[in-house]
Amino acid sequence: ALATSWESSDRGRIWTFHLREDVTFHDGTPFTADAVVFSLERQRDPRHPYHSADFFYWQNTYRNIEKVEAIDPHTVRVTIMSRYAPFLANLAMFPVSIVSPAAVKKWGDKYGRHPIGTGPFRFVSWDTGRIVLERNPDYWGGAPTIERLVFQTIPDDRQRLVALESGAIDLAYSILPKELQFVELHPELALYRRPANNVTYLAMNTTHKPFDDVRVRHAFNYAINKEPIVKLAYQGMALPAAGPLPPNQWGHHDVATRYPYDPARARELLAEAAADGVFDPSQVFSLYVSAAPRPYLPDPESVARVIHANLADVGVHTKLHIQPFAEHLDSLRKGTHDLALHGWVSDNGDPDNFLYVLFDKDNTTPGRARNVAFFRDPVLHGLLILGQTSESRQEREQIYARAQELIAKMAPWVPIAHSQIVIAARRDIAGIRITASHVYYRDVRRRKRP
Repeated sequence: ALATSWESSDRGRIWTFHLREDVTFHDGTPFTADAVVFSLERQRDPRHPYHSADFFYWQNTYRNIEKVEAIDPHTVRVTIMSRYAPFLANLAMFPVSIVSPAAVKKWGDKYGRHPIGTGPFRFVSWDTGRIVLERNPDYWGGAPTIERLVFQTIPDDRQRLVALESGAIDLAYSILPKELQFVELHPELALYRRPANNVTYLAMNTTHKPFDDVRVRHAFNYAINKEPIVKLAYQGMALPAAGPLPPNQWGHHDVATRYPYDPARARELLAEAAADGVFDPSQVFSLYVSAAPRPYLPDPESVARVIHANLADVGVHTKLHIQPFAEHLDSLRKGTHDLALHGWVSDNGDPDNFLYVLFDKDNTTPGRARNVAFFRDPVLHGLLILGQTSESRQEREQIYARAQELIAKMAPWVPIAHSQIVIAARRDIAGIRITASHVYYRDVRRRKRP
């Protein structure tokens, strides 16, 4: 958004961006090419004086960037190692938002709690569970219609709905599926929904036995009944998933390999694995679940208990480990789990952001793994790298179709659902804009009552 145009050369290795002029940061300093270089180079270069150890997105997503240069005050050149098809999509992600160099230098290690960008809202304060923003009257795209925007954490689901109903808050995320009908029938409330770019899945840790055996993974896929999960836990606000890519994502492929709910077939496969000494029917598997609702999983425990019951029905014993989300994420990245109920929301709308991030062997480093099935397949790796370097979208779609077929056959996951984004708001709130990944507040306003 801060560039007006761009072009590439040297077979996609060199990208030149022409920047917007007369844009200022919230602290009044000018947005220039030097600020772009500063924002990217401090993440890329570990020797940069303002580098931080928690720039883990860089290693996962931007490690092919070799150099960022300011050609003139409003022109930036980015050189990458080799052609990389998702490059532009990745530049629309939050880690490469451009920040004020002066603010970073002023606040030092405390900058993370005093963010200064160029967006429509300026930072005011951040206390536990509460972030306050205010209108940026100098925003280059036009000042927002509202003066203040407050994000308030209300962990209790019922309390959050009561706050919305009473008018204490104007808009609420993570309304429980069982409360949706109440919102729909309430004269003062409205629901906003749209298909999301996400997936909920049950990951099997393929480094833990017996999940290194494909028969066991197939059995788990046959054992899970997705229809009641979608109807009850999501109240119909989702689609059963057959693979990682949602139907509204370009590159989605209807795989030939399917696993209809078939507990008898699951028992057969587990019996075969047990006869070969691979599967122990007395073993208890750890099933890790987040306690917090997520956009892809509004009621995690309910879904986990359906999965627990489905697996018990085919002779598999599981123990639920329900944790706060930060602990859950830490456990999964370290590979502590046997099974993990988890999900993903696309960062950038490119299939690579699902397939490479969630299935490639490059993303299985314990401690910062995104591929929490720890699935490592050289053929799949070759396809995903080919998809990153292909020159045409049509070619990439063909590559990703092959990749999705391979993933379906190898079955490191049980894909569960693709949910909708559902947000509840007071009826006097207008201008809410929802995309497949975000809610935008710049044009939000309060309607005048008659």
